[in-house]
Amino acid sequence: MQHYRKGDYKQALKHYQQAAAKYGQHLFKANVQLCEQKLNGKPPQPAASNTLQSNASNSQALAQQLEQTQQLLEHYYTRTQELKYQLQDR
Repeated sequence: MQHYRKGDYKQALKHYQQAAAKYGQHLFKANVQLCEQKLNGKPPQPAASNTLQSNASNSQALAQQLEQTQQLLEHYYTRTQELKYQLQDR
């Protein structure tokens, strides 16, 4: 998420692909698509319709999904680190 926010879409794509391989492609599909579109210099493309209103709502939905996925990824990473430290303390 940090790479995406900084505009480092190549690194963001790499990390999203790794996360997708580990946690499931369906969870990171939108993230990967957004990174690829940024790298290709294309605006986000909606899956359904080509109308302006549909483009805006689909882009907004993709952005919201990206944000939610990033929050989940951060949560799971933090939790994994906490568990790792707990194991080390034993």
